[in-house]
Amino acid sequence: QARIARVDADTTRRKGRLREILTEFKAHKLDLLLGTQMIAKGLDFPGVTLVGIINADIGLHIPDFRAGERTFQILTQVAGRAGRGELEGEVVVQSYAPHSPSIQFARHHDFGGFADQEMEIRAMLGYPPFARCVLVSTRSTNERLAEFTLENLHLRLKREFPEDAYVGDPNPSPLVRAMDQYRFQFLVRHPRIRALTDPLKAVLKGMTFPEEVYVGVDVDPLSLS
Repeated sequence: QARIARVDADTTRRKGRLREILTEFKAHKLDLLLGTQMIAKGLDFPGVTLVGIINADIGLHIPDFRAGERTFQILTQVAGRAGRGELEGEVVVQSYAPHSPSIQFARHHDFGGFADQEMEIRAMLGYPPFARCVLVSTRSTNERLAEFTLENLHLRLKREFPEDAYVGDPNPSPLVRAMDQYRFQFLVRHPRIRALTDPLKAVLKGMTFPEEVYVGVDVDPLSLS
């Protein structure tokens, strides 16, 4: 008999609909909010005593060095929605990898412990903030052309980058197709950004690309997907 409202991009498309749902929830006209990350942060309802997180570790499997950080962040944010008033709160987490550091540190609200371990791993593997990154990508409605263009660019750039630069292999993007376009990419890392951008500028200036292929260069990308 619970009164349930869904909160996601589809159900809140109409202007003002999100505010309506939250107002009803605050007035106890709704018992349960079922939603995406839209309800994970910024909401302050003292009467909320239970938060459930489904598939909590789904973000851990994205090929991005920030995946663990983002998972820890979203878990701590959504857990903070419970027990904000006088009543004690409880958080139930569903996970296929319950021993993941992201989940265990979030479980104990241990921001310092998570940061220390994450920094140690990144220093060992040469990821930001201990290195600079450039994501080189192509996209096109022609899958083979997008892939071939990136492979050709990768081959030329690899000869120009310093020997101590880490140059990843060209691969399909984690989101391989979006808006009817096929997407490919590779990541380059080095402690000095000029060691990456100078060769990039020189090579790109001397190359021509098919009109139907978009070539992108993202310096210090926030997302690898």
